[in-house]
Amino acid sequence: MLDLKKLIEAGVQFGHQTWRWSPNMRQYIWGKKDGVHLIDVSKTAIQAEKAAQFLESIAAEGKQILWVGTKRPAQGIMQEMGERFKAPYATHRWVGGTLTNYSQVKKSVAKLLHLEEVIAKASTDERQMYTKKEVGSFQKVVNRLRASVGGLINLRWPVGAIVVVDAKKEATAIKEASVMGVPVVALVDTNSSPEGVSIVIPANDDIERSIRLIVDELAAAIARGKERAKEEKAKEVVEVSAEQVGKTAEEEDAEGVRRGTRTRRPATRRVSPGEQQKAERKASSAPKKATGTKTDKPAPRKTASKEIDSGDKTAEQVQKTEESAVAEGAE
Repeated sequence: MLDLKKLIEAGVQFGHQTWRWSPNMRQYIWGKKDGVHLIDVSKTAIQAEKAAQFLESIAAEGKQILWVGTKRPAQGIMQEMGERFKAPYATHRWVGGTLTNYSQVKKSVAKLLHLEEVIAKASTDERQMYTKKEVGSFQKVVNRLRASVGGLINLRWPVGAIVVVDAKKEATAIKEASVMGVPVVALVDTNSSPEGVSIVIPANDDIERSIRLIVDELAAAIARGKERAKEEKAKEVVEVSAEQVGKTAEEEDAEGVRRGTRTRRPATRRVSPGEQQKAERKASSAPKKATGTKTDKPAPRKTASKEIDSGDKTAEQVQKTEESAVAEGAE
């Protein structure tokens, strides 16, 4: 948790004039002095700790955090945090539809990258495909796009949360985040309404040292979350590799058992044409067996009815033969 003494030294407690206050910030106001509201720094420390824990969990899940701060004291800090964590940021102005209509904003990002590539090739190419005037016009467009969407090149969905400095100035960003269901962590002064903000950090958002103190605390929590995400990812990789090794060993054992129990077929030797001709000659020169004997196939078995019929036919034939023999003798 932030030290209360450091918060007071950074001037976090100073709000706006009493006649410019927002009634919704009443619970975070300690009192007033010389017509200026004073913020309760103890609640600032508690809310900052709550926001730090939340952002740490978001970073541990591997989700992106969008940094938004377009007012002059916050521009450099927000850009520094975006470059440090390779996260998207908006420091020049909030482009409408960044969250609700990102497909159109992505076209501007693609145009920026294309023109930067064209300018880079024009500076190194000796053929001079573009004139100096054309390159100068391209550079103007690049500068304009770089200021508006240059920090959104790394924006990818899903966005885990957005960190906002000055909820009043960045009201459009907070509304878009509310529509898309993205949690908002914001530094809110006494002149701003905390509506739409998930975690309110009451603080002075007009001086750089106050913003720096709180944002550094949030950045430290995000760094811890990213380290935790790396460790968990490394553990998952080790576990997956161990499972793959175990599965491979089991598959090899099963393959070995299958191969060991499988019956092997006897090897057949191919007969050459010469050996086949010799075998045919031997078979042709071998003596033929007597006719009338059937040694190739056994006689098929006959049923009882067929045997009776054949027996009757044989008796009739024998009787006819005897009668013909008697007739020949009489003659």
